[in-house]
Amino acid sequence: MRCTTLIMVSFVVSCLLLSLVEESEAGAPPVECWSEILFSGKRGFHGKKKCYKEMESKLKQRVLKCRCEDVKKDSNTSKDEHYCGCQRENPYECN
Repeated sequence: MRCTTLIMVSFVVSCLLLSLVEESEAGAPPVECWSEILFSGKRGFHGKKKCYKEMESKLKQRVLKCRCEDVKKDSNTSKDEHYCGCQRENPYECN
């Protein structure tokens, strides 16, 4: 009788521990999602505002923060271009 009870109690405790581990792993937040896109033209005086608008219209979702850089001109690039890199608001929709 004692042996059966001990086995049942250890089984229940094991199941509880396993379910707690699974819940903690499932609730972990995803990593940040950054997207970087090349746009034509210079970034201009209000570069970050322009990046926000361009990225939100291109991605069809909100972005949290952006960084913008003009592309260095060399012999291969004849037109002005800039990179916009933005962090998406919802990292679950990262492509």
